[in-house]
Amino acid sequence: MKITETAFLIIGKGIEKLGRLTGWFHSRYAKAYLSYKKADFHHDIAFFGKPKIHIGQRAMVKIGKLFICRSGRDTKLDNGAYSTMVVLDGSTLTIGDFSGMTNAIIVCGEHISIGNHVNIGNGTIVMDTDLHSMDWKTRSDRQADPLNSHSRPIVIADHVFIGARCIILKGVTIGEKSIVAAGSVVTKNIPEGEVWGGNPAKFIKKIEE
Repeated sequence: MKITETAFLIIGKGIEKLGRLTGWFHSRYAKAYLSYKKADFHHDIAFFGKPKIHIGQRAMVKIGKLFICRSGRDTKLDNGAYSTMVVLDGSTLTIGDFSGMTNAIIVCGEHISIGNHVNIGNGTIVMDTDLHSMDWKTRSDRQADPLNSHSRPIVIADHVFIGARCIILKGVTIGEKSIVAAGSVVTKNIPEGEVWGGNPAKFIKKIEE
């Protein structure tokens, strides 16, 4: 059966409308969950695509105005399915104003602070905890293993740009206006106004004012 161009246009508009309705649902659901968990967030934050969010007991979450979280396979640079925010029991996650993430993963076991105007690129992982013990004997006990993991706070200052598929590990501070090159693994502090890259990430150059 031959399908006319008009039929294609009608089908396309229907799919586009369904996508908008689905996006509206995902955003409302995410905000409803944040409200249920007593998170402090601005009313104009937005979720495009389906996020995965888990907030543990006694955890604190604060998200500033005009935060944008994008998820899904139509996010230009990455074919991941979800942006993920996991805030474990008793931990604190704060995200400032005008910041955003795309198909990124945040795992907070103690304290992660993300400033204003921070861009977190496709496929990046930000995690302040090892999730497992560094001792092989302890890891053999699945109940004791997570209880003996180590966490240290992460601070990402204002106007930081983190490229695609980076890994930001525990105990790291990234200074204002700095850039982390795509594919980097950040294991130590980055001063403000610098470009770092590689595995492990190293200084590349100063950012000109």
